[in-house]
Amino acid sequence: MQKDKFLSIAYNLLTAIAAAVALLLLALIFLSGSRLADPGFLFLLIVLFCAAFGAVLIRKIFPPSVKYPLGPGVKFEDSTLVKLAKWLPMGLCVTALFLSVLALSRPQKDGKHILPPAKGVDIMLTIDASGSMAALDFKPNRMSAAKQTAAEFVDKRATDRIGVVVFAGAAMLQCPLTLDYFAVKEYINLISTDMLSDQLGTAIGDAIAVSARHLKDSAAKSKTIILLTDGENNTGMVDPIAAAKAAAAHGIKIYTVSIASGGEAEMKVNEISIFGPVSTVAKLPPPSPESEAVLMQIAKETGGDFFRAKNNAELQNIYARINELEKTEFEGALRLNYTDNYKPALTAAILLLMAAFIADKFIFIKIP
Repeated sequence: MQKDKFLSIAYNLLTAIAAAVALLLLALIFLSGSRLADPGFLFLLIVLFCAAFGAVLIRKIFPPSVKYPLGPGVKFEDSTLVKLAKWLPMGLCVTALFLSVLALSRPQKDGKHILPPAKGVDIMLTIDASGSMAALDFKPNRMSAAKQTAAEFVDKRATDRIGVVVFAGAAMLQCPLTLDYFAVKEYINLISTDMLSDQLGTAIGDAIAVSARHLKDSAAKSKTIILLTDGENNTGMVDPIAAAKAAAAHGIKIYTVSIASGGEAEMKVNEISIFGPVSTVAKLPPPSPESEAVLMQIAKETGGDFFRAKNNAELQNIYARINELEKTEFEGALRLNYTDNYKPALTAAILLLMAAFIADKFIFIKIP
């Protein structure tokens, strides 16, 4: 009898050790790539292990049973179902408590982040929104091509503030300088050739002045305007060369982009007749040498550059070149950003407790 008890204790000890190893493997799965914010709670695992081992030992040595006589030489052996009824709910509860302790210790995942420089490049995208930007010499038209390439340019930036100014006969700020590139692209998408009340003419000088006003007080190491237009300065309050000189005095560089195919361009125009709206095709002359000379002078005054785009591919290449010219060079600082990752362990613990309750009360129904 004494030998049987000793074997029973040894068996239970080995079973407990195997269960502890299994639980530790489970912990490694949950904690892979993580750290513990409050590892002191792991000492509760010692209490849990001792309590579980004691409960198994007591149940094994002093099993709750109803004694009844059996015939000589007849031994009663528990079936697999009976063993499950005895140990499965308890095993589920112990595992759930183990996972709860892991959740209390607050496992955290770490993510590496590179901090951007304190001073990068501030860029103002200044886009012509006059009626001629609806010309069809670009696919599908000048305005759509300009918006698409501007959005692609924004996608290539990572640490620089970007804003948007639109202009026709007048200029206005469409989007202030921001690091929220999603918002910048949304504002770019809203640009249209009928968004400004003054659609007649092209006020390049006013557009430079408005753009420079929002850049001049910036603490960025580099301040840049990318001015895209298909016309010449023929209206507005400010002379474009004078505006460029004022921008240069504030350390602002201007890249000018002339967007036109070089020949006559067609543009659909809606007219009102006695029969209702009628769509006609108007012919637009190519940019004059004088207008491009002004754009070249603007770029020269500020230390920028002039570009000419005659099709979509050239326009994309121009923005790609500007993107390379205005790169922010920096050595980023590495920072570890920890986020709590206790939810998987806590969720699993709750599910296991529910399973233990269902198994004990509804599946393995025991009659005292």
